[in-house]
Amino acid sequence: MIMNSLRNVATAGIFALGLFLAPVPTYAAEATDSTASSDIHPDIARADAQREKEAQRKRYLLVFPAAVVVITVGLIVVTRRKR
Repeated sequence: MIMNSLRNVATAGIFALGLFLAPVPTYAAEATDSTASSDIHPDIARADAQREKEAQRKRYLLVFPAAVVVITVGLIVVTRRKR
């Protein structure tokens, strides 16, 4: 019984970690040596920075469903153990 519960918690943890580490699509230009920052128009640089901020927000928004899954599985395990 304990092994099955631990397996469920481990699976939920791996699922939550996978959600957090999932790649978020961004359309920002890759910084390479061939394009110096002075060659990029300031409006384009601001747009790239905005896209990076949006990608960061999306990444952090994935933490909430992952936390909900882990908390739900934890509560299920705890309430089943008390019976």
